[in-house]
Amino acid sequence: MNLRLVVLVVPLVLGACASAMATPASPEVSGSAVSAVPDGAPGLEPGPVSSGTFRQWREGATAVTYDAVAVPVGATAEVSVSAKKGGVVVKATVSGLVPGRKYGAHLHNNPCTADPAEAGPHYQHRVDPAAGPGKPSVDPAYANPANEVWLDLTTDSEGAAVATSVQQWRFDAARPPWSFVLHAEGTHTGHGEAGTAGARLACLTRDPVPAYVNQPGRG
Repeated sequence: MNLRLVVLVVPLVLGACASAMATPASPEVSGSAVSAVPDGAPGLEPGPVSSGTFRQWREGATAVTYDAVAVPVGATAEVSVSAKKGGVVVKATVSGLVPGRKYGAHLHNNPCTADPAEAGPHYQHRVDPAAGPGKPSVDPAYANPANEVWLDLTTDSEGAAVATSVQQWRFDAARPPWSFVLHAEGTHTGHGEAGTAGARLACLTRDPVPAYVNQPGRG
């Protein structure tokens, strides 16, 4: 084999190796939201404790503020999930927010991206069949704190707060909630507006771990 042939073969070999090593996108997270989960790797699910410091959006961000007045850069959030008999307990702890302000808060289906809408709808235990892309669930039979994870909170004089949601069911391992979203208003409950809470102010992507690790709260 002459030198010219070696030079031609090597790039082809390297390209094939790179292709074989590429990781396919996770089937559990759709659209561009995949980029918020490291490598978009399959076999990952949210871990039991996730935390982050809110910053302006950047690629790979874990915690992003979309409104730095309502959720200042440097504010923090932690979300923990623990199992209980037949159910799950979700706890949210925040600090550095606007003092004495009420925020709506929920677990959402997808990770955070530069676009607040890409976190998707609220996680629902029983999924509203009438809801879909661009049509969020507003039926109180589905959009309620017993079927979704609502974590509304009001901050103290230091901008800190804690909220807890106790559910009588476990998360579906095939479609776990990937993010915690702060909203501009407390969550509404009336017909035609149930589950709505105003603009999405900030988003925390839950930390991914290998799916084969036994996680609390899994179905």
